[in-house]
Amino acid sequence: MSLKWKIQDTFISLKHRDFRYFLSGQLLSTMGTMVQNTALSWYVYKITGSPFLLGLIGVFQYAPVLLITLISGVIIERHCKKKILLITQSLYMIQAFTLSFVVYTGDNKYWIFAVLAAASGIITSFDMPTRQSFFVELVGKEDLPNAISLNSTVFNMSRIVGPALAGIIMNSLGVFECFFINAVSFIPIIYGAFKISVIGKPKLTGRNSGIFNDLKDGIIYTFNKRILISTMFMMAIVCTFSFNSNIIIPVFAKEVMNGGASEYSILLSLIGLGSLLGAMFMASRGRKLNISHYLVINSFILAILQILTVFSHNYLVIAALFISIGFFNLTFLNRSNSTLQFNTADEYRGRVMSIYALLNTGSTPVGNAFVGFIMEKFGGKFGFFSCGIMIFLLTIIGISIIKIKRVVNA
Repeated sequence: MSLKWKIQDTFISLKHRDFRYFLSGQLLSTMGTMVQNTALSWYVYKITGSPFLLGLIGVFQYAPVLLITLISGVIIERHCKKKILLITQSLYMIQAFTLSFVVYTGDNKYWIFAVLAAASGIITSFDMPTRQSFFVELVGKEDLPNAISLNSTVFNMSRIVGPALAGIIMNSLGVFECFFINAVSFIPIIYGAFKISVIGKPKLTGRNSGIFNDLKDGIIYTFNKRILISTMFMMAIVCTFSFNSNIIIPVFAKEVMNGGASEYSILLSLIGLGSLLGAMFMASRGRKLNISHYLVINSFILAILQILTVFSHNYLVIAALFISIGFFNLTFLNRSNSTLQFNTADEYRGRVMSIYALLNTGSTPVGNAFVGFIMEKFGGKFGFFSCGIMIFLLTIIGISIIKIKRVVNA
């Protein structure tokens, strides 16, 4: 295959006009979000000095996802996805403006940040399943894997540039400017959503079964499909214990590397760089990647990489480990997302992807609380290490349970 065709294949989903509007708008908004998230974690740790209280901010932010997302999946399938997207992006912008106002006035009460984190979590409960189930309507099933990978590429470019930009802004201007920039960054995605011609038609119109009956129907559908439930089982393990960088890295940067905001933002950018490389790999090779038990292999690799951080003191080794963690975090999520979407009927996609969002983001409070407690008791160097141990042990236990069930059912 010529270089020209390889490049075209890598960006094939961009031939869809609506997806171009969606992706271009998201580029700036996700970058602004990464600037805000980086600044918020550092600022909360700075004013509290407590890894545990920093971890609780993650609990406040993602607990609503854990509690609401399953119901939001049913609500999403009853309404136009375009309208929901416009509402969620507008609410994100209001939340960011409020956060910038709080910091500008100097009202640094911990509970205010907790409430605003919870507000963000409530919005995410509707926003993430909407985005994930909207992709297939923007590009079609054939180009879906490429669209997911390009979206991940944009997201992870933001994870590189965002933290680095946040470090520069925090050192030269301040935290307020980080939050204000994020608020303004939602304007392009709101404009892009307005320009999208596909509205994302409701899938549950004309039904009088009720929200909870539709929710039960979606859960039963998921549990009755082995490939869906096995994928979600692996997601529950990895997403709980491998996506806590925003809590671990501020403490790791200060206690292990004796650094400040600059070192913190650099370490976050390294995770983002690895994820970007993973997204580019999946965009170009994802269709051809057909490794049996890929998610299990991926989880063991992530476990080992995180365990190794406790033994690493050289900056280059730490950089290599962080880049690798970012890479395999992304490939795991990308393959999980594609597997779920390809094996789900259209009328169930919103509900199944709400479970995906629940596991992807809703499991974060458990991981944040766990790692915050560990670092409070034992120090920042044991953050990644403890998460790696948990992934390794739970994956082994999970495989053992599956094998026992197969023997019993044989």
